[in-house]
Amino acid sequence: MLFDNPVLQQLKKSHEENKQLKEGIVKATDKGYGFLDTEKETYFIPPAPMRNLFHGDRIQVEIISIGDKVQAKPVKLITPFLTRFVARISYKDGFLYIIPDHPAIKIPIRAKNRLKNITLKNGDWVIANLTEHAMNTGKYHMAEITEYITEANNPQAPWWVTLRGLALPKEPPFDKGEYACLEESYPRTDLTHLPFVTIDSEKTKDMDDALYIEKFNDGSFKLWVAIADPTAYIAEDDNLDKEASVRAFSIYLPGHDIPMLPRTLSDDLCSLRENTVRNVLVGSIQIGADGKVDENIKFDLAIIKSQGKLIYDKVSDLLEGKETDFNPSPEVLKQIKILEEFSVIRFNYRAKNTSIFKDKPEYEFVLDEAGALKEIKITTRRVANKIVEEAMIAANTCAGRFLATTFNAGIFNVHTGFDIEKISEIKEFLTEIGYSNIEDAHLLSMAGFIAVKRYIDSLDNPYYDARLRKYQVYAQISPTPASHFGLGLDYYATWTSPIRKFGDMINHRLIKSALISSAHPKIPNSETIELMNAAKKINRVAERNVKDWLYVKYLEPYMQNKTVFEAEIFEISRGGLRIRLLENGAGAFIPASFICKDRKLINFDQYKMVFMINGEVRYKLTDTIKVSIASINYETRSIVAQLEE
Repeated sequence: MLFDNPVLQQLKKSHEENKQLKEGIVKATDKGYGFLDTEKETYFIPPAPMRNLFHGDRIQVEIISIGDKVQAKPVKLITPFLTRFVARISYKDGFLYIIPDHPAIKIPIRAKNRLKNITLKNGDWVIANLTEHAMNTGKYHMAEITEYITEANNPQAPWWVTLRGLALPKEPPFDKGEYACLEESYPRTDLTHLPFVTIDSEKTKDMDDALYIEKFNDGSFKLWVAIADPTAYIAEDDNLDKEASVRAFSIYLPGHDIPMLPRTLSDDLCSLRENTVRNVLVGSIQIGADGKVDENIKFDLAIIKSQGKLIYDKVSDLLEGKETDFNPSPEVLKQIKILEEFSVIRFNYRAKNTSIFKDKPEYEFVLDEAGALKEIKITTRRVANKIVEEAMIAANTCAGRFLATTFNAGIFNVHTGFDIEKISEIKEFLTEIGYSNIEDAHLLSMAGFIAVKRYIDSLDNPYYDARLRKYQVYAQISPTPASHFGLGLDYYATWTSPIRKFGDMINHRLIKSALISSAHPKIPNSETIELMNAAKKINRVAERNVKDWLYVKYLEPYMQNKTVFEAEIFEISRGGLRIRLLENGAGAFIPASFICKDRKLINFDQYKMVFMINGEVRYKLTDTIKVSIASINYETRSIVAQLEE
């Protein structure tokens, strides 16, 4: 037979051996064709094979030549981009389809409904699992609908779709309503006579820290930090403890919060309510007249009774001399005055000897009763916020020292400063701005990191500050002691939010084991740390996604009215400028084509983070510009802006 011909078999073998195979990620375009991105090269994928691929798929291709051009011919699917995903219902010709909720994927996928007693309508939000990939079957993509999220036009869709899309819970843990104290036999010091106070926002129910302070004649202070004690009610490794370990943190979204613990515990039994006796873990800290903290903290199990639920804004109004209806008792007023004095002295000490962060505006989302975004308020850290911040930093600094020296273990926040892989770029940048000591050993030490940071601060140049941040690593959670360069501290271990953070519960148990010989908690392992780091990252993504969704609806009237905003450039690429509207914090994108029509004249310096036209620097990181909203895409929750100058 023809196919048994030895010559043809040899030719086939030779072709297989000489195939040029590449592996990479599929990048789709809105014009039907796509590209394969490898580590070094990009190859064109024609429209026909793209119909069987999703943006983000990892595939193997054969590189083939057609005339004087090369393109990628898909050979094998390695890793599908879609597995579990959010989608919307779409019916066509009597068949059920779903459309993935992804800006680069608009391919309708045939679907099977595995949900019982739920009638799906066009536009409804669901979770689906991809069961068949067209590249494997040669036919079409198939998926199974496994979870119903909400109907098409539910005002709560931004929250529910975001949470379930990231596999985050929509509700608190199961609440059995009654919880017995497991530590009745533990001795607790009675501190109910001391005028502890809590300082929180007006709506806060899960109050987990209370403060009491004394000032001595030599100008020194003694600060007591009393922290809610949920581990007194939750046994290690019971079902609720395991649930808290999986959640890792309470989730805070605009207008909604999903607590890590049942609300009976977080908002009631453990919350440090005014005039209510509560179990606490308390740390007492000595602070010198110069603001230096004696890191030898003294921990105790205790009971306290808060004598004031104080509100940030009202305390700040009082201390800043503004008109207010806040009229605390003489004893509470004395506490407020001493706490303010402590916070100023402590901040000044940190500014000279450690490392501080500059204040940045935050944006508060105010929702109406239907859940729509009503307004966005700019908030800043005021006097009362700084009081609590300084108290918590002091307490967590001391706890870090205690856990490091007592156990050489715990849940530590660590930050190692500069990215060692970018050290040559850092040196070039520092030389450019006149910083003299650029030895590796100096720059990679905590002292060197702090010195560089202070030097940048002294220049008072936001552009330099933003460039420096590009060279820093992200802070991480670690089970072993290590420094926090960003704060300029040898150790930093939080224990002040056990209602909201599972890591703080772990630290509580370790501290208690040093106080009570019968307590033997587990030392945290790498798996626990991985879960916590992942949860922290996913929670940030959830918050950003909900805000993006709310912003597109909120800004529509401003687009129609052609409102001009001031904006700050926070990222620059060859494709354009990413900006943040200063009035409300919304992120938007200005395409390069909106800045200059001739792409050949555009250049981008990735090192200096500047956008150039015809060799001239036109924009740089942190520049403030005037813009208006050009378009809003509800499907992708994205905003395109245009220049107004």
